[in-house]
Amino acid sequence: MTDVTEDANDIDKLYEYGERLNESKDKSQNVEDYEGIIGAAKGSIKAKQLAAQLIPRFFKHFPSLASQAVEAHFDLCEEDELGVIE
Repeated sequence: MTDVTEDANDIDKLYEYGERLNESKDKSQNVEDYEGIIGAAKGSIKAKQLAAQLIPRFFKHFPSLASQAVEAHFDLCEEDELGVIE
């Protein structure tokens, strides 16, 4: 039960990060939110699926995190469970 609750909390956090970034006029001020999205690439399957969508969506606003974002996104592409590469 704890794992399910933790997964739900992680997903909720990701949605919060995405909403704040969507609503922000200067997205570069939300570095911590984008770092949270990148970190989710090592989370649960559902968190990884959402991170795989959010990382490229906000990529251009965080050039200082480009290498971390690319590495995380490549890791997600290699995940068997996500079915990104067949």
